[in-house]
Amino acid sequence: MKQSKNNWANNMENKVPKISVFSTVKNGERYLKESLDSIFNQTFQDFEIVLVDGVSTDDTLKILNGYKTEPRLRWISEPDNDANEGFYKALTMARGEYVMLCPISDGYLSRNWFARCADILDNNKNISLVYGMTLELFEDGSFGSVREDDWFDTPPPDEMEYLPYWLATFRFISEKTYCVRAHIYKSTFPDLSSVEWDYYNPPDPMTDEYFTTHACFLKQRYNFITHGYLTKFLPIVASYARVHTDSRNYAFEKFIRLSQQKYVSYIIHYRNDVLSGKKKHIFRDGFSNEIKDISHNDLSLMKRKIINYRMNSKIDFEYRDNLNISNINNTNSIRIPCAIFNIYRRLIYAIYKKWMEDKF
Repeated sequence: MKQSKNNWANNMENKVPKISVFSTVKNGERYLKESLDSIFNQTFQDFEIVLVDGVSTDDTLKILNGYKTEPRLRWISEPDNDANEGFYKALTMARGEYVMLCPISDGYLSRNWFARCADILDNNKNISLVYGMTLELFEDGSFGSVREDDWFDTPPPDEMEYLPYWLATFRFISEKTYCVRAHIYKSTFPDLSSVEWDYYNPPDPMTDEYFTTHACFLKQRYNFITHGYLTKFLPIVASYARVHTDSRNYAFEKFIRLSQQKYVSYIIHYRNDVLSGKKKHIFRDGFSNEIKDISHNDLSLMKRKIINYRMNSKIDFEYRDNLNISNINNTNSIRIPCAIFNIYRRLIYAIYKKWMEDKF
């Protein structure tokens, strides 16, 4: 059963907004208003919120109807089988030039975040995605840590330089902050129109088909980067991510672990293909036009960059092997004298460099 038909029909006549914030909710009365207000309080006001409700039985619909005089909120209520199905429906209904995702338990801290993102995408045709950092917020209202706190001191590189960084570190761009050109986001997001959802029994090892549909946000990120689109990082704590017991992270721990492993394996496979010359990486601007490709002559420099980022940057998803030495001198257990540490580092660097040269 669909709700608020008139609200939907009236808003269809509005002009196309610059930004669409898409989301989904089911029985989300606890955090819904706070999340919505963090969007409405933005200094940049040319946006719409597209929300799909999964037929809530709490006061979610009452809260949504409380915004009936707000034309920028467009929502429907109909049954779905999973939150990602709701996200996908909302994405397909988004009309904005740029899209952002805001889970209904999270929200935005920076009131100027939309303005900053729109300004960059409007004025730099090469950039397709802008992102920042996320602060943890606990159920009692207290703040935790910034999830990407190492980026304060060592920010991730932008545009073409992000590729070797990603191939080395697997660093994840959280959907909590990003703003993306809509046509590119939709073209790189998996088709979820017909999925049998099952997060409790993920295949081990995880299959490509299962990963594509169930870990759709990881797959979108992989598709985005391997298709050659470029990113821009802003050193701003743009949003908060609520840590709560209802989170899917607690319910589907096995799925999360296996999907992260699959994501890393995808990146490693792509890295090997690029460095061996089997696959040519082509960089593209925000309109999908080719900017340049990585030629055979570029591969040597690319290998050196990957080595450097691998040796000096944080590695995501708790991926561990004998090359993860970037934080070895900051552990609480064993302190290695600086001179010895630097000798060890240079030795490992030389071994890894020789291995890369021999392998590719």
